[in-house]
Amino acid sequence: MRVLYVASDQTLPGETGGSVHVHEVSRELAKRGHEVHAVVRDRGETNPGDGYTIHRIRWTPSHRLFRFRARPQIAELIDRLKPDVLMERYYNFGGEGILAAETARIPSLLEVNSPVVDHHESLKALLDALLIVRPMRAYRDNLVRSASALIAPIKEIVPEFARTKTHTVTWGANVEAFHPSRRSEALRASWGASPETTVVIFSGSHRPWHGVANLVAAARLLKDRSDLMFVLAGGEKEGVATDFRGRTLGRVPYRDMPEVTASADISVAPYDRSRLRSLKLGFFWSPLKIFEALASGVPTITIDVQPLNEIVREGREGVFFKENDPADLARVITSLASDRDLRLAMSKNARDRAPQFSWAAHAAQVESILTGMRTA
Repeated sequence: MRVLYVASDQTLPGETGGSVHVHEVSRELAKRGHEVHAVVRDRGETNPGDGYTIHRIRWTPSHRLFRFRARPQIAELIDRLKPDVLMERYYNFGGEGILAAETARIPSLLEVNSPVVDHHESLKALLDALLIVRPMRAYRDNLVRSASALIAPIKEIVPEFARTKTHTVTWGANVEAFHPSRRSEALRASWGASPETTVVIFSGSHRPWHGVANLVAAARLLKDRSDLMFVLAGGEKEGVATDFRGRTLGRVPYRDMPEVTASADISVAPYDRSRLRSLKLGFFWSPLKIFEALASGVPTITIDVQPLNEIVREGREGVFFKENDPADLARVITSLASDRDLRLAMSKNARDRAPQFSWAAHAAQVESILTGMRTA
């Protein structure tokens, strides 16, 4: 198939979850023999390669709120490339790909990574209601109706009328790049860790709902433990920590993350659902850090909620702590750090489980859906 993948507000290459997602899906579909054309913002290198083609576009004003204004450029790409199917990465003010595909009468797949529906107490819904006719909801509903099919991590984040054509698809990790063999004692030494040190890692953006504050609070409680070290990848700060034993790495290029992740002994995903109201709809957030830890053979500590407790099984690939409870997180870290044999068993279990949550498995699901759309 020739696939046009519209992700206009993302950049390639990039370090955000969104840019990683677009790159890996494009790469894996290309590996399966499809001709993939990814549409992203006009930034970055000409083309990082990996078997797919990148088209960089821009619109005015340049803010992503005006992404819908890129529709003429998508229409031109459809006319020139003549794709068999179109995929679009959902954004509230997007739709340029789905609507252009509808006009061109080609099947389209809407990739939903964040809620289409409004959660309780949504500011967006309140503003929409003030406009009487609710234009934002009407636009989103029209976009969903125009798509041939949807994919989402949970169906609760799409309108009820579209759930019959929505496929539940789990995101993933690059299990070839993220691998236990990427562990580096030289990198650990550069952090100040000895071979005997238990390194606890957090990776990802430091947005409030990622729960970094809870991990830092737990690290402070354990600052006198000379056998423990905390490493935080992501965020803006870089250097040796002053209030806990460890360091912050700042922004780390995606290509370097396999070595960083595999060089840790414990990974923590301390999500704080209270800091993101839309999570009241259900945990739709894509836990890339967990998938990458599994692939790297690193046991994970996270919260006991679906679907996280279906990805990480208690006592097998990791353990849970009480959400928003730094003292309990410190307790769980201490317990796991003190049991090397258990960590090694969990490490093997994690790596064995990783292929179920790989980008290759994700692409196989997407391929099946795209094929079904073409023959419908």
